[in-house]
Amino acid sequence: MSNSLNQNFKTLSLLKFALPSMIMMVFMSLYTIIDGIFVSRLVGESALSAVNIVWPVICILIAIGVMLATGGSAVVARKMGEGDEKGACADFTFLAVVGVGISLVLLVIVLLFYKPMVYALGADESLFENGKIYLIYMMYFGPCCILQSLFQCFFVTAGKPAYGLGLIIAGGVANAVLDYVFMGPLQMGIAGAAIATGIGQMIPGYYSQSIC
Repeated sequence: MSNSLNQNFKTLSLLKFALPSMIMMVFMSLYTIIDGIFVSRLVGESALSAVNIVWPVICILIAIGVMLATGGSAVVARKMGEGDEKGACADFTFLAVVGVGISLVLLVIVLLFYKPMVYALGADESLFENGKIYLIYMMYFGPCCILQSLFQCFFVTAGKPAYGLGLIIAGGVANAVLDYVFMGPLQMGIAGAAIATGIGQMIPGYYSQSIC
C-alpha cells in the first residue's frame, strides 16, 4: 500500500483527491439503473418489477461491504500511518476474507429459503420466477458485490482513488455491454442481467489485488 494520504492537503488538492471517490460512488449506483433499462426493454416490465422486489437482499450485501470498509479502513489507515505496512495488508486481507465468508453464508440462506423470502418481499405468482432467478444468480456473485463495496473505500485509504475510479468505470461499461449481449442476442432473460452485473463487479475485485 502507498500512503499518499500523508501529505499537506489544501482545498484544491483535497478536492482533486476526493473527486474520483465521489464519481466512483455515483457510477456504482448506475449499475442498478443500467440493469433496469435493459431489463425493462429486453425482458419486460414484469421482470423489472421482480428485480426491484428482490433488490433489498442485494442491498444487504452492499451494506456489509460498506460496513467492513468504513470501520476497517480506519484500522488499516492507522497502521499505514505507523509505518506497519505488513500489518495493514494483513488486516485488509482479513476484512476481505470475512466479507467473502459472510456472502457465502448469505448465499446458503438464500438457496435454502428463497421461496418464502421472495414472497415475503412482495412477489406474487407472476413475479416469483423472475425474482427467484435474479436473486439466486446475484447471490452467486455475492463475494464480488461485497468486495467491490469494500475496495471502493480502500482505494482511497491506499491513496489510489483515481485507479479505483478507473476500475469501477471499466466494470460499469462491461456491465452495460454484457447486459445487451446476454439479454439481447443470447436471449438469456433476467439471468443475463444478474450475470452481467456480477461480471462487472468481478473486474474491480480481480484487479484490486494491487492494493497490497
